[in-house]
Amino acid sequence: MGFSNGTNTFITGAVLEDNGISKPIEGQSKWKNARIMFMRYFIDDFAGVEVAINYLGKTKTVITNKFGVFNCTFQHSVKEIPEGVWQKATYSLPGKIHPRQKPGNFIGEVMVVRHKPQYGVISDIDDTILISYATTKLMKFRLMFLNNALTRMPFEGVSAFYQSLQLGTAEGAFNPLFYLSNSEWNLYDLLYEFIDFNRIPKGPLLLREMEIRVLRFWKMMEYRKNHKIEKLRQLMNFFGDMKFILIGDSGQKDPEVYSAIVREFPGRVLAVYIRDIGIPQKTIRIKTISETMNSEFNTEMILVKDTEAAAKHAIMKGFIKSQEMGHIKTEKIKDQEGRLSQEI
Repeated sequence: MGFSNGTNTFITGAVLEDNGISKPIEGQSKWKNARIMFMRYFIDDFAGVEVAINYLGKTKTVITNKFGVFNCTFQHSVKEIPEGVWQKATYSLPGKIHPRQKPGNFIGEVMVVRHKPQYGVISDIDDTILISYATTKLMKFRLMFLNNALTRMPFEGVSAFYQSLQLGTAEGAFNPLFYLSNSEWNLYDLLYEFIDFNRIPKGPLLLREMEIRVLRFWKMMEYRKNHKIEKLRQLMNFFGDMKFILIGDSGQKDPEVYSAIVREFPGRVLAVYIRDIGIPQKTIRIKTISETMNSEFNTEMILVKDTEAAAKHAIMKGFIKSQEMGHIKTEKIKDQEGRLSQEI
């Protein structure tokens, strides 16, 4: 998905090998899940390939970079953009880049933030909306390879909370959501389907531009290091004076990254929610960061045990409506029941 501020539009994507991965179905075996996940990591990317992009009557041709990723920008006047949050973009490959390549167009979406929203939301994915156990390698890989988008579990109440944030408290508001992850482009389908299946509001996925094949894993940390901060800067600059709520977890470097953004863009971050994964050393570190942010920039970094705690603070600050709490609590219970039944 691309995104637009009403006149400028940013579109990104990747040209990858189609290895026939199908959408998951109910009751799909763990063996098939594992096979499909391995297939994702052996997908070839295509560098130096032309991609033609048509968006609202204008066409541009761009070249993929060394990771198979392309970026493109468009400019339109306000009158040229039809009503509606979601607009279509069409992609095609002018040249023949693979012997088995079939002709045809690919359809994508662009999220248009036309009217000034109450705020935007930028959320991490792993261990923020998606249970991943990112700090425990064995559990992380077990979840990753034995499950699919239908059986991966969200944190309880996340869908209802994010729906409430998208609605905000202003009449007729649409607050855009962006999902920022260190995951690679070859996991796009898994993450997109997980968000869709769990009724989490859709939004652009800002994934990592890296060499994605298994044999290149040793380079992973080089690309992770600056990915999040660069994408956060891009959104802050692209959306001018829009204020943001940032959501992450205490397992990785989200508190440090978000703190750096608060310093770089003072007054632009309304609040930072960090889900506490329960590691004491990290909790102490985050409290120190939080105290500095609050005293120097008047921005709260709140360490929360669950979605309900974050929602209570959001209601207190006027980010979401108080009547949304009932919905969030109900969905939290449903998610807990679903998680227990899966574990049994």
